Amino acid sequence: MAFGPLVWYCCPAENGFWSKAVENAFGAYTPCGVDSLVVAVSHLVLLGLCFYRIWRIKKDVTVQWFCFRSNLYNYALACLATYSAVEPLFRLIMGFSMLNLDGLPGLAPFEIVSFIIEALAWCSMLVMIVLETKVYIYEFRWFVRFGVMYALVGVIVMLNLILPLNDFYSRNHFAVSFGTEKVLLMVLFGVFFVT
Repeated sequence: MAFGPLVWYCCPAENGFWSKAVENAFGAYTPCGVDSLVVAVSHLVLLGLCFYRIWRIKKDVTVQWFCFRSNLYNYALACLATYSAVEPLFRLIMGFSMLNLDGLPGLAPFEIVSFIIEALAWCSMLVMIVLETKVYIYEFRWFVRFGVMYALVGVIVMLNLILPLNDFYSRNHFAVSFGTEKVLLMVLFGVFFVT
């Protein structure tokens, strides 16, 4: 017998698609486990790192402040961060779920939580980038870059789970919910942000 709140949070279907499609210890809880333990946690780490860097930019008097000669680079990063923040909100509002292959109504609570955390993480990244158009500091930048790479790894793990099952999705649903443009944009953001 499963733990009641876990069943509510994960919404596994008895003898559903996920209990038959994957061969791992999670079974029917696979989408919940991967989304919560990998994607949501990686975006929580990114959120915390961005908040800390924002605090250092705004409140820490021990750091040296610099200004960029041109903010074009930051504007490009801001566009990519905006897309990354809007995309999970769009999926949340429209109810697009890549993990609901059993035909259950609506989004599962773990998906809602994951979408909210992902949107907050990228919104904090956007705020940080906008702040850096005015003031830039060297401190803590590599930690935030690690957070971006960690979030990218989380998205790639989710894509690795979903890609072998693309026969079970309609082409339009796959493109809207988890198209490869999301991964490509995150890789592009990671390359721009790390350099």
